Amino acid sequence: MSRIVVRVTLPLLIISSLTSMDFDYKTLITSAKVLIAALCTETLLYAVGTGMMKASRLEKPKAVMLRCMMCFGNVVFMAFPLIQALYGTEGLLYAAVYEIANDGFLWTLGVYGIRSADADGKQKISANLKRLANPGTIAFVIAFIMMAFRIKIPGIVGEVVSGIGSTTTYLSMFFIGGTLAMVDFRRIYRRVWLYVLVAVKMILIPIGLIFILKQLRFDDIPAAVVALQAAMPTSTVLAVLANENKGDVIYCAEGVFVSHLLGLLTLPLVYRLIALIQGM
Repeated sequence: MSRIVVRVTLPLLIISSLTSMDFDYKTLITSAKVLIAALCTETLLYAVGTGMMKASRLEKPKAVMLRCMMCFGNVVFMAFPLIQALYGTEGLLYAAVYEIANDGFLWTLGVYGIRSADADGKQKISANLKRLANPGTIAFVIAFIMMAFRIKIPGIVGEVVSGIGSTTTYLSMFFIGGTLAMVDFRRIYRRVWLYVLVAVKMILIPIGLIFILKQLRFDDIPAAVVALQAAMPTSTVLAVLANENKGDVIYCAEGVFVSHLLGLLTLPLVYRLIALIQGM
């Protein structure tokens, strides 16, 4: 199911949604600002995660996963449908821009952190850079070019692309539910640092970001998208990477469960606070 979403429905959603927008110079400038803000946000999350990793004094596999869970949120499966529902195609454009920064960190520092730092691990890091050219980023580039030249998908082809892309929301929810099925609920209450993670990543940092972006005179929608992307629960992809690179899969799955469950409360709260702060 994840392959269907990542390789088929999500790229079609990006293309169909973004090509329906009117591209102009302001959109280009705002997208560049969002990319810079996203890179700075990911750097901040990684730095805070490193601090938490050291302060937690957990076993190394768990500590490394804690840092990754702090830095890498569910910026695709959960964020894209949510942001599109809240802010329309313009919000989806900025969400796709944010994903570029997230993927850049994930396939470099993220994979490097999960793997052991021996020579063999270092050699393989360069290979992961190729994963930056994934269906999502390729679809974004295609859509961006089509927007620039005002190319629209005609007739029934456009309807098919839009229809298949719209299934991303529902398939994503199925995928997240399947990932959460890996969790042993009897041990969740003991994971104190996972609750600290939720408080810091999913509430404090997003609210701090919206204050900063407001002072920098960001427009409301791109600022809200950056803050909401930072507030997303832990990425479900991390469980796959942990399994492939001998990381702590169970601890990661527990983090996915706790963050997504509490996200039902934190995301509406953060969204409401964003609206209040921007209205001040």
